[in-house]
Amino acid sequence: MYGWRKRIGLIVPSTNTTCEMEFHKLLPPGVSVHTSRVFLPEDKSPEDRIDSIIRMGDGLLEGARLASGVGPDILVWACTVGSFIKGKGYDTLLAERIKQQIGLPLVTTSTAIVEAFKTLKVKKIAMATPYIDEINRREKEFFEHSLKGLKVVNMSGLGIIPNLQKGQLTPESAYVAAKQVHTGSSECILISCTNWRTLEIIDVLEKDLGKPVVSSVQATIWLTFKMLGLSRPQGFGCLLQK
Repeated sequence: MYGWRKRIGLIVPSTNTTCEMEFHKLLPPGVSVHTSRVFLPEDKSPEDRIDSIIRMGDGLLEGARLASGVGPDILVWACTVGSFIKGKGYDTLLAERIKQQIGLPLVTTSTAIVEAFKTLKVKKIAMATPYIDEINRREKEFFEHSLKGLKVVNMSGLGIIPNLQKGQLTPESAYVAAKQVHTGSSECILISCTNWRTLEIIDVLEKDLGKPVVSSVQATIWLTFKMLGLSRPQGFGCLLQK
């Protein structure tokens, strides 16, 4: 039987091709991941993109119901933007709704990143994303409003609208973007987006920059494993050892 130890119900946007693959890379023996999806169209305009991401919140309950069918120990909403798009408290509101309706705890990526910053005791963040400027602005506001004293000291996005295109980005592109956004004043680098492949380059980035690196998927995996009482693997950033 798969999942004889723990079972994870993973929920991702319908166009995400990366997150579940990175989860599978780090799974301990006896732990399984079972994925459901929430529809996200491949928008062409920034305005449509914002509207579509907001609408995903309405579809999350059905995605959670589908994922709960396998009897998971925990549910995970692995979408950074989809868990901060309405501002401070939106991530916890989603988790409360799912707990009330489904009866299972829900980890969201935005919550995981905030908890990662708290655990690493960092307050000055440089942020690399594949997003458009409006989403970057909302992400900056979310983190600064969610954690007292936190400041995004530098940020840059690739300006990509369609989600499938983000899943085609290489780990090397994440490395380059992180180095470009890095500043001497930053205490931590955030690589945002659960559809951007990052696991392979986190450890080398930390060694090259001399500071912690957090990615959306890495933080989501970290908090999920922590809540399940699972050991975390080495080689994918210092966060996983916390």
